[in-house]
Amino acid sequence: MIFGKRKSVAEALQETLETRGHRVDVLVEALMRVDKAGDASEIAAAFATITETPSLVATLDGYCRLVYWDSARYPRVLNEAADRLKAGKAGPLTTAIASSNGDGRVRVLAVGKMLERPSPVLLPFLLQRMTDWADPVSDVARMGVTRLLNDRPATYLQAAAEMTLHLRCRYRGGFGVKQLYAAAYDAPPQILAQLARSVNFAVRRFAYEVQSRRGDLKLEDLVRYTRNLDMGIRARAGDAAAREAVWTGRVDVLRKLAAGRHNEVRISALTGLARLGQLEEIVPLLDDRSSLIRALARDAARRTGLDAVAWYRSAVSASAPSLGAIAGLAESGRAADAPLLHPLLGHPMARVRAHAVGALRILDAVPADLVRPMVEDPSRRVVRAAYKALGLSFSSR
Repeated sequence: MIFGKRKSVAEALQETLETRGHRVDVLVEALMRVDKAGDASEIAAAFATITETPSLVATLDGYCRLVYWDSARYPRVLNEAADRLKAGKAGPLTTAIASSNGDGRVRVLAVGKMLERPSPVLLPFLLQRMTDWADPVSDVARMGVTRLLNDRPATYLQAAAEMTLHLRCRYRGGFGVKQLYAAAYDAPPQILAQLARSVNFAVRRFAYEVQSRRGDLKLEDLVRYTRNLDMGIRARAGDAAAREAVWTGRVDVLRKLAAGRHNEVRISALTGLARLGQLEEIVPLLDDRSSLIRALARDAARRTGLDAVAWYRSAVSASAPSLGAIAGLAESGRAADAPLLHPLLGHPMARVRAHAVGALRILDAVPADLVRPMVEDPSRRVVRAAYKALGLSFSSR
């Protein structure tokens, strides 16, 4: 770097990412230059850049610990960071970098300095030291972070959540997770609401779990959560909302959830409707796109006296059979029903042809003379289904 162009933090970060962390030394040098300049706005921008994702902070830590600290191969810039820290000349960025130094005495000194003037931007580096293998380092970091989380949750809980959840699989990472949960259970509802809006899926799931266990979520809150981008949260919220709606007799809520577009929520709602005896609202879903919902509809049909198999036989014989009806016949019919699907092998819609071939395979009644020519079908989907039905390898085509 002596004769090369000095790169900005953004440029150094780009090089670090492009080399998958192998040139993280360029980023460390850029951060050190910003720290020495002492411009508060540039320092804040640098912290925002390197703490944007927990994995980047962990990459920095891994780089600093890669080589034994008193080795001749230990990076010069890291020794410089340690010297500035010991001399009392280190700014916040240099202190953060020094907190990952290979020398435990430097790390514990850096942790102490960060706790003297704590800040949310320093928290990811303190959280990493909570997992430190050296007890003198981890003990100081744990006491300090625990105090910050309990005394000022509004300031530190959100900053701590993403990094702590990232470190939970690390050796000694369990302590931080326990402290995070303890602080969250006592935090004001508005702080958990902020966590629930995080862009990080792990943080959103954490917030939902704490809110659910605390009993903060009312039925309308659970219904709102069923529209969450995270499928795991949707499924849990849908199950909880349906259970609450069943207990309170809220058929209107169950109908609303059952009309949604997410199958994991619809299944919970339809199960709730079945428990309340609303079977007539489930039977029309015999040809639904979801196999689980079709199974629920067949059970409802049985309980109401409707012959689901006969319904499927009639449905696939119609001029415009639905894909769900074809799949339903395959799931509940017999090999003797296969001739009903033969006309669909020449259907003008490729997806109908593919589903018909798949249904015949499930019924174990594949007419080889009719399916073999379909390996030359213009639709790749149909060709793949035909190869599978004939027991051939599509990859060898």
